[in-house]
Amino acid sequence: MGRIKKIPIKVAGIPVSKDTAVSLAKATRDVVLRRNVPDETMQKRMATCQGCPSWTGYRCSECGCVMKTKAKLASSTCPLKKWDDYIPDIRE
Repeated sequence: MGRIKKIPIKVAGIPVSKDTAVSLAKATRDVVLRRNVPDETMQKRMATCQGCPSWTGYRCSECGCVMKTKAKLASSTCPLKKWDDYIPDIRE
């Protein structure tokens, strides 16, 4: 018998999980420490998002993030691994 896939919890249409809390903590640290990726990387990330089926025009339906903000932050990653071509070296 196969395993039943766990359905993510959503609040106001935004996925909420342990990963969400971890990502928000990292994003907060990036904002406070002003750790942003170069503009070229941010634009590349946004272009990738805009061509993705999970793009809603504002948020990602996979992670629920506001992509214009998330694409700037150094520790941010794509939940679908579409940003793996550039991941900056961030010391935790």
